[in-house]
Amino acid sequence: MADEETAPQQGELAITRTGDKLRLAREAAGLSLADIATRTRITQRHLEAIEKSDFSGLPGRTYVTGFARAYARAVDVPEAEVAASVRRELEEDAYGSRPLYEAYEPTDPARLPTARLTWTLVIVALLLVSAYGVWRFLSVEPDEALIAAQNQAAEASEAPAAATPAAKAGPAVAADAPVVLTGISEVWIGFDDAAGKTENWRTLDPGETYQVPADYIEKFTLRTSIPQALKVTVGGRDVGSIGPADTLTKGVSLKPADLIARAEGNAGTTPGAATPAPKTKG
Repeated sequence: MADEETAPQQGELAITRTGDKLRLAREAAGLSLADIATRTRITQRHLEAIEKSDFSGLPGRTYVTGFARAYARAVDVPEAEVAASVRRELEEDAYGSRPLYEAYEPTDPARLPTARLTWTLVIVALLLVSAYGVWRFLSVEPDEALIAAQNQAAEASEAPAAATPAAKAGPAVAADAPVVLTGISEVWIGFDDAAGKTENWRTLDPGETYQVPADYIEKFTLRTSIPQALKVTVGGRDVGSIGPADTLTKGVSLKPADLIARAEGNAGTTPGAATPAPKTKG
């Protein structure tokens, strides 16, 4: 009798992760991963990682909740519930990976008490830093643009694109010169309006190119969290680095004249200061 009562409970417990719930909702709606990728503009491998609750497979932990919410909207699942569930799983994973504190038992009577106290303080400090990092991440609520969380978490270390020195006036550039973005390695890009809200975002695979629409050039600025993985060209000319490596960079003007000025400014910097983008194959 007890076995009959526990069997359904075990079946229910088999589906406890957020990814399982999203996958079942997708299958119930008769949708493929390719359909979800089209609706959310998220690559299929990232969607597969979400379904497996393998959050380490995503570009960065700050993207996890936002991508999961976008998936939830695509399959008509309450995104607030999905966001809360993902945060719980992230918290469990974070606390599960924290270093365990082991009390030190001295075996050498000659060991000085000051050395033992020093090691104890070091371990406590490491635990406090780890706990603060978890709290900092979980206290940020991503919005529908999938970027608001990253904004607050990165403000302290952010190097604004405006920090690039103004370059000397460059040659005249056609107002409609094509602006092309190319992924050197996998890179996330977004486009911000005048209020700083991200209206569009996408992931570029290595070698994939994206020509910025003409209306985007006038209305939006570029942002990315991996500047060294993105190559920007205007009228076929390589602009060079748009920001320090592995640093959230935003507010990059897409207007041809501004990009040419940035290219000339980069040309005047010390060689090796930024990761050079490979040449485009002809």
